[in-house]
Amino acid sequence: MSVQHIANVRIAGVSAAVPKRTLDIKESSAFPHEKAREDFVQKVGIERVRRHGGNMTCADMCQKAAEELMQKLGWAPDEIDLLVFSAQSREYIQPATACVLHGKMGLSSKCACFDIALGCSGWVYGLAVVAGLIRGGGFQKALLLCGDSEPTGEEHPTRADLPIFGDAGTATAFVFDQDAPEIVAEMCTDGTGYEAIIFRSGGMRQPVTAEDLEYRVDPFGHKHRGIDMEMDGVSVFLFAIARATQAVKAMLQRTASRVDLIDYFLFHQANKMINEQIRRKCKIPVEKCPLSLQDFGNTNSGTIPLTMVTRIREQLMESSSRKIIACGFGVGLSWGAVSFETRRLVIPPLIEM
Repeated sequence: MSVQHIANVRIAGVSAAVPKRTLDIKESSAFPHEKAREDFVQKVGIERVRRHGGNMTCADMCQKAAEELMQKLGWAPDEIDLLVFSAQSREYIQPATACVLHGKMGLSSKCACFDIALGCSGWVYGLAVVAGLIRGGGFQKALLLCGDSEPTGEEHPTRADLPIFGDAGTATAFVFDQDAPEIVAEMCTDGTGYEAIIFRSGGMRQPVTAEDLEYRVDPFGHKHRGIDMEMDGVSVFLFAIARATQAVKAMLQRTASRVDLIDYFLFHQANKMINEQIRRKCKIPVEKCPLSLQDFGNTNSGTIPLTMVTRIREQLMESSSRKIIACGFGVGLSWGAVSFETRRLVIPPLIEM
């Protein structure tokens, strides 16, 4: 059973950093005509994304978000016991990006660091892992860093998937607290669908060849390289709706709660149609499901904390308790849901780099 009931762990704060540069979907060259662009904005819900200019990585943004959050919390670098980086946008194949950030941030040699190689479910998985390790004993203060960044910061004129993705880095701070409300987390996987979202070249199974660096045209006229991501959009769409809906309903049941008792439902921000289907199937009022994808796109594992910072920051900083169910889903295929409460979170304003 992948369900965890975690006591004595509290989320202390959340922060997020994005590039200053904005790409407006209305000006994107990835669409063959105006109608296609309008349909994309209406159905997918993304109107603009933040994209770096080629000199910034996910780790850079995560580091900025983490250091700003530590400063606001009053945490010194040598107080961090655990640093976890969960993202697809790693600095290198090896070493772990968490280790790279450890050195740049000047953390103690007694700080444990590792990566979780997941995408859109990464924040939920990361929360469960970090909170579980703190609950297990020994760790007092921890950081979970999540986000995404495109390799070049630009778009190719016929890459139809690129307008979906935006750049961001986030940091979530956890602390041991004997009085903290219980966190409940469930993590799930369907590895039979691993090819639905995949980078085929670059690993041990299929090393990069010169041919993988060349563009080829698919039946829809889009150009792709062997090193680019492949996604079966229909399969992912159906998977996300079915599994996320199940996960949210199961979490309500496991926590003996009801929709009206939950303040916010935070879903991974990939597609407006997906989130709307989940919301309707779970009979959740629209005001309880904040969306940030219209302004930032899909930032992979960073979407949920980015939504917290940019959409419900003031509410989460209040002294009154806020009950939240979050759900992430994506590459793997993997998905998960987590139930937690917040009170007086430290949340710096959105950082623009």
